[in-house]
Amino acid sequence: MSAGQALARALVRRSSGAESGVSLLLGAGHRTHASLLALRRIHSCPAVVLMSPSLPGSFFDLVIAPRHDGGCETDRFWFTDGPINRIRPAKKRPGLGLMLVGGPSPHFDWRTNELVEQIAKLCDGTIQWELSTSRRTPPDFLRILDSLHLPGLDARSPEQRPEDWLPSVLPGAETCWVSPDSVSMVYEALSSGAAVGIFDLPPVTGSRVAESMADLVCRGLLASSSQATTPGALAPSEQVFSEADRIARKIVDLGWLEC
Repeated sequence: MSAGQALARALVRRSSGAESGVSLLLGAGHRTHASLLALRRIHSCPAVVLMSPSLPGSFFDLVIAPRHDGGCETDRFWFTDGPINRIRPAKKRPGLGLMLVGGPSPHFDWRTNELVEQIAKLCDGTIQWELSTSRRTPPDFLRILDSLHLPGLDARSPEQRPEDWLPSVLPGAETCWVSPDSVSMVYEALSSGAAVGIFDLPPVTGSRVAESMADLVCRGLLASSSQATTPGALAPSEQVFSEADRIARKIVDLGWLEC
């Protein structure tokens, strides 16, 4: 919805004398900024943006952004570990493991052969692995992987998977390995309650994303490929990872919502 459409709808509703019942506005994405500000003026309620905005942060009542975006945390600028997502833990399927592979990025030096070697070490037949590449994955990656005929590995491209494959299987996976360039996938895997590891790829010097992945390993939330001696040695973190719940509780504590 454009800012003009949002403003027009709000004016029509106000002129009819109807109570809006709006107590909080949430928006994500640069295209929502103008609409958020228009609706904030009409409804006289707080506006929260879930990202580092392209407009000055002071225009909004609260900015919630991933820590790796940079900046300083204040009462009106909150950090989260990664993007907030909708993934929730579910009953685990014994023996099910996922591998999520991205591709070249500004944050890590992509090395297909080294990544394939790390995947091969995990495929010892004790875990049924479902691997999905991404649209950034080099075209020859699956071809090289398929040529090895690794036991217990079902490797496919996104086009070969159902559209809702990841959100449907991730909550039930016991173990999940992710290439570190796939930032959103790393945080979704952590939110699922699975034991999560990241494959080793050389980080680009000065990359905040690479530094954030290293920080998660240091905090014990992630394991690195070099730390896992066998697939079964990877255990879930003892720390509960649910940034969506944490942020929701903090917003409720502000008194902006009636609960």
